[in-house]
Amino acid sequence: MPVNHAPGIRSCRNCDFIFAPNIQSEDSKLYDSNFGDTNVHPTYEKRDGKYVVRNRVKLEALLDRLEPYRQTGRFLDVGCSAAFFLSVAKERGWQPQGAEIAKWAADFSRQELGIDVFNGMLQDAKFPDNHFDVVFSSHVMEHIGQPLGLLSEMTRVLRPGGVHVTVVPTQFASPSWRLAHRFIGDPPPIHASFYTRDTYAAFLKEAGLRVKSVEYNVEINRLRQLMRSVQENAAQWQQEKNAIVQGAAASAVRPAWVELAKKLVNLLGNSLDMGDEIIAFAEKPV
Repeated sequence: MPVNHAPGIRSCRNCDFIFAPNIQSEDSKLYDSNFGDTNVHPTYEKRDGKYVVRNRVKLEALLDRLEPYRQTGRFLDVGCSAAFFLSVAKERGWQPQGAEIAKWAADFSRQELGIDVFNGMLQDAKFPDNHFDVVFSSHVMEHIGQPLGLLSEMTRVLRPGGVHVTVVPTQFASPSWRLAHRFIGDPPPIHASFYTRDTYAAFLKEAGLRVKSVEYNVEINRLRQLMRSVQENAAQWQQEKNAIVQGAAASAVRPAWVELAKKLVNLLGNSLDMGDEIIAFAEKPV
């Protein structure tokens, strides 16, 4: 029986899963080219009017973790947007494919990056059973009103022994929410499902996957935001979005001490069971 959790959002008494009722799946109209121009995306940004890869060092580090699973070399990114992660994977010899509901992003990926991207929901792509070494998604599952269906399809196309990797925000497990009761992120209908480490692990298991790790990531910038007012944070966020629209955004290289602080903050966040997103690794049983 759902109970009220926040305006327009419910939580289940039995499993603690937090969700927006009556949202079934993604609506492509919510993710047109204007969304791409103004969205802060983890794998691309706009510079001088052109989309370019963002966070390459992080993407390379993640690909290093995926190397032990390479057999066929087939790599699927679900909800790949402008498929810069797949482009980096292609440079390293993977055979990338994507599924993306936004037509502008699928067209851009095929025409500008040379990546094979299906425009539509994963279920409609009808990839073969047991096909991919890696099935990846980043900041996708929060948009899905019925996550088990999509996770089950991801499991079907993943080969036995292959790895499923997810990055997903966790607004109601974030320090912003738990320490200051501030909701940061998109409300329904753009975000429809809200996970914790435990509830997402339960979905992975229900989909037939063996969970290897589910770890929280704490964004240091979000911690700094707790020291500012809601109004100050809104103004700062608008400035960042304006920079993206104007093509002035650029990736910052963090000094070594910041990287060390980040690791320590993540250790603390995981010990306290809170974070701004989770990174989950799960394998399909052989």
